[in-house]
Amino acid sequence: MNSRLTIGLVAAFGLLTQAYAHDDESNQDKSAIQQYGLPVTLMNTIYEGTITAKEMKSLGDIGVGVSNHLNGELTAVDGVIYSIAADGTATVAPDDLQAPYMSMIRFEPTHSITLKNIDSFKELSDTVSEEIESVNSFYVFRARGRFNHTRLASAHGVEDEDVDFFEYLNSRQMYELEETDGTLVGIYTPDYLGVISIPGLHFHFQNADNTIGGHLEDIRFDTIEFQVQEFDRIDLALPNVEEFRNEKMRMIQPPSGAGAGGTEDAPDE
Repeated sequence: MNSRLTIGLVAAFGLLTQAYAHDDESNQDKSAIQQYGLPVTLMNTIYEGTITAKEMKSLGDIGVGVSNHLNGELTAVDGVIYSIAADGTATVAPDDLQAPYMSMIRFEPTHSITLKNIDSFKELSDTVSEEIESVNSFYVFRARGRFNHTRLASAHGVEDEDVDFFEYLNSRQMYELEETDGTLVGIYTPDYLGVISIPGLHFHFQNADNTIGGHLEDIRFDTIEFQVQEFDRIDLALPNVEEFRNEKMRMIQPPSGAGAGGTEDAPDE
């Protein structure tokens, strides 16, 4: 049975944890981010988990993650899980696809913010930090519109399961889209919770017909409305696979949501 923790942000930013069973849906908190796995497990080269795409869909309608053995980014849009190949091609994930890391949200936005004249991921990150009510809470975003430029990356899979995660990140292939209609989905995690969820902004992009997608590395747009939902709880299921149970976790700070490096020579669309 998988272990699960519910973590709430309480006064003085303390952590309140409550253990409960992974397979007990009655305990599922619809007002919490539903997450399987941790960034720190990826840092410790644990690239395998047991959550399936079918289970992901029961937890929410938008989300971001990566599949087993880092064999493709995962993006959930409108309740559909898409698997993103190394060249950016997006296909609907089969129900039995598994992942070591996935965040799912039952998205019910409470407000929206309109961002204008964004010329880089850093500018997007800085502007979002100014617009949100508290940099110490979780926020989930969805944005649709015309993006002048997006620089994306996907996961190409690992042959050596012991390859260092940072070394792997530097080998990813990057590809760029220009003047593309599409959807951004993602999560803002405060830095102090970076071992629980990827710190900063973690966005994935899908084009309008969901044939191309990837992990967002850079961006440029004129005016886009971002729907926003704030969360003060994350429901965390540990990846209860043999390697996780037997290996002592080293506390390694994960990279932020973008700018982790990669190669430039992407194939043509």
